[in-house]
Amino acid sequence: MCIANASYSQMDVVRELVSPSGKRKLRLYRRGDGFFGYEEIYEAFDEYVGLYWSPGHRSGVFDTYDAMMAEIEATTPWLRENG
Repeated sequence: MCIANASYSQMDVVRELVSPSGKRKLRLYRRGDGFFGYEEIYEAFDEYVGLYWSPGHRSGVFDTYDAMMAEIEATTPWLRENG
């Protein structure tokens, strides 16, 4: 049903984490249906367009912000190393 899709597609960034090098970012979202998710993007280079942000890992869905953060902390090396 369209209503469910509209709810899912509405996502607000609640936090953005940037790696110490500045070449990777995590964008943490709260979805329109109340669940959470995140994506990692990274700086990439193309000889025609130059530097740009490219999509990387996209998470599954989390019931809570804390559950999402627990996974991020467990799976993101640059975040653990610079705590």
